[in-house]
Amino acid sequence: MPSVIRNALNDTVKSGRIEVQNEMDRVFDRPTPYAKRGVVYDPATKENLRAAVAVTGDRTKGGLPATAFLGPQIEGGYRTHKAFERQLIQRGAMQKGEVAVPARDTPRDRYGNMTQGYINRFMADLQIDYRGAGATRVRSDASVKRNKNYRSARFFVPKRGGQLFPGIWERNPGTGGIKPVVLFLRSEGYRIRLRLREVVERHVDAVLPMNFERHFDRLLRQAP
Repeated sequence: MPSVIRNALNDTVKSGRIEVQNEMDRVFDRPTPYAKRGVVYDPATKENLRAAVAVTGDRTKGGLPATAFLGPQIEGGYRTHKAFERQLIQRGAMQKGEVAVPARDTPRDRYGNMTQGYINRFMADLQIDYRGAGATRVRSDASVKRNKNYRSARFFVPKRGGQLFPGIWERNPGTGGIKPVVLFLRSEGYRIRLRLREVVERHVDAVLPMNFERHFDRLLRQAP
């Protein structure tokens, strides 16, 4: 019987994980594969007949853990600052109660997020030693001076209290025109959007009895 219960639980949480990921597609705008991989399941064993669908905080490598950005969507509250936001705050460019959001014309990937290459560009121009993917070091003063009147646009953070909205602005070296690329907005608490517990409980009610019966029947057929 422990093997029957274990197998029934594990089949349920495996498909429950997929059910949560499908719910993410429904309630979010183009969730990234990285975010969806943050939903995992903890399998049961014959010694520990417990299984769960969960959002991981320690099994996503190379980036912000899924609990940091999915947690507020599940429990409500404020999201964790991203690495480049923390560095902007440390340098005094952005305030602790703000978040950085892309402006209308800012390059984004197919999921609506700022591209890593673009973040690397403006962080280098701001002389911030950012360690994001693909970033190497801050741009040197000589490099900034050498390129300021040529092909590369320049990025800057205007002083607070002026006419420009707080954020990161881009100057076109050819025309001298400027436009915002990142806006610093007051952080607002998230309302609950991904009701993970409810999704999993509905799935358990629907499929766990069937999974148990299937594995129990298989055990009976194998009996001598």
